[in-house]
Amino acid sequence: MKKFQTLIVIGIVFAVLFTGSIFFTFADEGTLKLSGITTKDDHPNGCVDCHKNAGDGRDYRLSVELKASGHPDISKIVKTIPGDCAMCHKAGSKAGALNLQTHQLHYANPDENHFIEYYQGECLACHSLNLQTGEMSVKSGAKNW
Repeated sequence: MKKFQTLIVIGIVFAVLFTGSIFFTFADEGTLKLSGITTKDDHPNGCVDCHKNAGDGRDYRLSVELKASGHPDISKIVKTIPGDCAMCHKAGSKAGALNLQTHQLHYANPDENHFIEYYQGECLACHSLNLQTGEMSVKSGAKNW
């Protein structure tokens, strides 16, 4: 029952955040901007399209961020991000479920959060939406380190 309640809460949070991201992604002309649906998808590879070396000392690659946080070295086993991360980050695992950790990190501290500031917390930066089935999936790309 506890898992079910947790899933309900996550679903509600996701719905609120998705609705919020839609509200904040309107263009100046009033056109709704939905990445990959109404506009070009600037993040077809998900994580690696945002977590990259931006130059001038701004290196946001996950390898750098994970090392700084004390995460074990994954450079030899991970080839695809975030797909390969699920090897360890499964629901109920000691490492913690990747979906929960990722959403918590990307939406924590909204006033100081780069994902919210630069990407308006847009769900479609990380997820794809199949318009025929309504199914959401996680974008994935080759590691960039």
